[in-house]
Amino acid sequence: MSIPPTRLCVGHYEEYDPPRNLGWAPAPTAGIYVMPPESKDVEDAGCMLYLGGAEPYHVEPVQD
Repeated sequence: MSIPPTRLCVGHYEEYDPPRNLGWAPAPTAGIYVMPPESKDVEDAGCMLYLGGAEPYHVEPVQD
C-alpha cells in the first residue's frame, strides 16, 4: 500500500535514546507529530509518525 505525497506541518519532533519499545521490531528511534496545514490550530488533528522502524518514510522540507 502506498500513500501519495502529502504536505503536512510538523508539530514537534522527539528522539528516543534508547529506541522506544512500542512492541514492534525494529524499535523506532524518533518520532514526528504531523498534521494537515489547514488544521494547525486544532488540538488532536494530527498523528505521530515513528521513524527508524520498519515502515519507510520519505520526508523532505518544502518552502511556500
